[in-house]
Amino acid sequence: MDNITRHTRRIGLRTRSRRINQLQGLLLAAATLTLIYLLFSTKTTKTKKKQATLNDQPVYERHNMSCSATFCNPSNRCSTWLPNQPYGWTDLSHSGIFRDLATVHVDLGCELSIKIENEASEWIKMPVGETNCVEHRIACRDLVAVDLKANILILASQLKERMNDKEEEISLVHYGKESVNKDIDVTLISQFSVNRLKSFIQVIEAWQGPISIAIYLTQPDDIDELIQFLKIPKNLEIYSALTITLVKPNYGQQEHLAYPINHLRNIAITESSTEFIFVTDADFIPSSNLYTFIRSRLVPYVIYQSGKLQPTAWVIPCFAIHEAYAQLPIPNTYNELRKLVGQGVAYITDPGAGHGPTLATEIAMVRPLLMGNPLAYEVCYESQWEPYYVLHRSAPLYDVRFRNQGGDKQSHALQLNAEKYRFMVLREVFMVHKDHQSTMHWPAGGFEKSQKAIHQWNYFKEFMSEIKMMYGRNPRWPHGCSAVAIGWQEQRRDVLGLAAGAV
Repeated sequence: MDNITRHTRRIGLRTRSRRINQLQGLLLAAATLTLIYLLFSTKTTKTKKKQATLNDQPVYERHNMSCSATFCNPSNRCSTWLPNQPYGWTDLSHSGIFRDLATVHVDLGCELSIKIENEASEWIKMPVGETNCVEHRIACRDLVAVDLKANILILASQLKERMNDKEEEISLVHYGKESVNKDIDVTLISQFSVNRLKSFIQVIEAWQGPISIAIYLTQPDDIDELIQFLKIPKNLEIYSALTITLVKPNYGQQEHLAYPINHLRNIAITESSTEFIFVTDADFIPSSNLYTFIRSRLVPYVIYQSGKLQPTAWVIPCFAIHEAYAQLPIPNTYNELRKLVGQGVAYITDPGAGHGPTLATEIAMVRPLLMGNPLAYEVCYESQWEPYYVLHRSAPLYDVRFRNQGGDKQSHALQLNAEKYRFMVLREVFMVHKDHQSTMHWPAGGFEKSQKAIHQWNYFKEFMSEIKMMYGRNPRWPHGCSAVAIGWQEQRRDVLGLAAGAV
């Protein structure tokens, strides 16, 4: 009987052991499957978020922030000083450099004058770069006062001193007033040559937020025109508040006459600091409520819907005023614009493929209470569309191979569509420009000359072929357009133009 009991116990132990082994095996298999799922899920998510990259694009990096000056005493105790701030002898004493200066380094963009304690009590203007007051016996040891300044005129003047080398490419950045709340702010992005300096002031006055621009010096004497413009105190005050990149090309190459419009846009975007950007052209004046509308209504909505919204381009309707009515002031409100459109004074810019898909006169002009969503309405992408829009700064940059006019904005909108962006047209805000065909010209005749160039980058050939290779056969199909968007019938657009790219 005892043998039977012991045998039964051994069988029970073996059975429990097998069950434990089976359970451990199941747990191990489940853990393995879970790990594989997590790895695959993570890999898939990363793949979806990764943007396709165009060929032959430069790498853009933001420059250092505002210039500064660094002072060191003989004990190698150093301090960094920022421009446009009041400094007294107590600041110098606290930093250990009062009447005991050994070296000073001045960044490009800053202008430093120091006062020396001697018989003349003279002010000395220090050069850009490093100066050793001890080794070279320069009369800067007995420092008693500092005057450190920075503005766009100083930077332009320093650039002029470096323009002897015609073939050197130079980009210098002046940083204006920085946004306090970068995560919820939007920067207006633009680019132009010196012939737009005066007219762009209207844009600056209409936009209350940060602005980042790139100014292209098409010819060597453009720097002189820029300096003369900035010597006017009012102009200097207005432009010093902006982030400005001065771009000097290689004047030894004929290519510099082909205005690098998309390259300049990318530079201005890179030098901006806010999470949202609004890329526009210098001739378009935003409505006076556009910035506050974006800050107070659009950005909070986008942040609140974070994780729920697919990538979206928020389109701004564009209107023009006929040249015969150029003396009229730019409308400030949507009601004023409605009246001008009704009177035939104002009209949608390029009502064909360029801006027609925005449907500004058909829908945006209708009061929002009559048309559903008061913030925006969705339209489907159409080929050759050239909208201006607000984007998150993570959106693709512009293709630098497009120069002058033609395909520069179309190509960007096409890539956003291929990336499955939605296009939402904002209500109650707009941009306006006045017809000026008689005075409109590209820098140094670059547009006319570049159009005759044999190897000009072509939107309909090279670019379209590349986009198809990146995204598939139908990149012009409105991939991001939702079922509730305004469809082809409502848009009253040519289906071939929408889906196949026909004019």
